Amino acid sequence: MTGVRYFDVGETVVRRDVHRGGRVWSELALRVIADSTEALVSACLPGAEALWP
Repeated sequence: MTGVRYFDVGETVVRRDVHRGGRVWSELALRVIADSTEALVSACLPGAEALWP
């Protein structure tokens, strides 16, 4: 597949919850466990940073 980015195992990714207007409401740092064409598997490890109002 062209243009598809896969994450490396152990890489940190950020989950963002976005309101309909496009404004970010919360962010959570996650660690990549596996990434394939079927699924992106991530985990929230103890001590992970999170931002929310």
